[in-house]
Amino acid sequence: MIKKFKRLTLAQKIVFTIVFIFFTIYAVSIIFPFVWAFLSSLKTDDEYYEKVFALPRDWLFSNYKKAFEEFQIGKTKMIGMIGNSLWLTFSGTFVAVMVASATAYIIAKYPFWGTKIIYRIAIFTMIIPIVGNLPAMYKLVVGDLHLNNPIGILALYAGGFGFNFIILHGFYRSVSWSYAEAAFVDGATDWTVYWRIILPQALPAIVSICILSCIGIWNDYMTPFLYLKKYPTLALGIYQFDIMQQYRSNIPVYYCAIILSILPILIVFCCFQNTIMENTVAGGIKG
Repeated sequence: MIKKFKRLTLAQKIVFTIVFIFFTIYAVSIIFPFVWAFLSSLKTDDEYYEKVFALPRDWLFSNYKKAFEEFQIGKTKMIGMIGNSLWLTFSGTFVAVMVASATAYIIAKYPFWGTKIIYRIAIFTMIIPIVGNLPAMYKLVVGDLHLNNPIGILALYAGGFGFNFIILHGFYRSVSWSYAEAAFVDGATDWTVYWRIILPQALPAIVSICILSCIGIWNDYMTPFLYLKKYPTLALGIYQFDIMQQYRSNIPVYYCAIILSILPILIVFCCFQNTIMENTVAGGIKG
């Protein structure tokens, strides 16, 4: 890296230095809140208010134990919130990705007179602000269909359109149909082609979509707040505690809950960041 920098012209070195400084400041601005929240979670309540930006005098990791024992919403403690977040994240991700995958595959590889109309509707629904359709959605789900339960919430995630559909539709469009034609010659059915020929090729894209969906559902507090108040997730618990100001008397424990809610997402993103960024089609036709 140093050798490459020395080979640059003076103008290139100046531009490189400015860009490096800018992104360093940007990275620090992102990392600092997480570090500050972690340090704050290890303080006593009095120490937090006295010296907000100072290091903890005693590193009280016992605050995390207190978070599991004391942090709760209604009768659900933190361990219950984590359990609700886990089942909602994994089941919601599975339903959302598989339904979007099947929908995108049909639209991309089985064209008919309504293909373009459906694709344009999918694009149009992404343009509509989420807040704009909340009243109608709430009335439909709670008032008309009574889907404000764990099974009903999975039906909401099984919409088939949205970001997952757009990404997978573009992916399936780029996959050569020659693979399927060869399988049809050997007697394969449409179902077999999808599960054993097309889906394995789409695995890199599906894995990336699954990771992004997991992060989105884990952080989602609005959907549980509207439709799953009896099954509070960790994101909903933190949101409601912040609104009710119930933990203003013990801020460090509140920060412990925040750190615990962020930690799984940070681990997932650090482990799979290359998978997300390198979402490309592998393979080709050999003749």
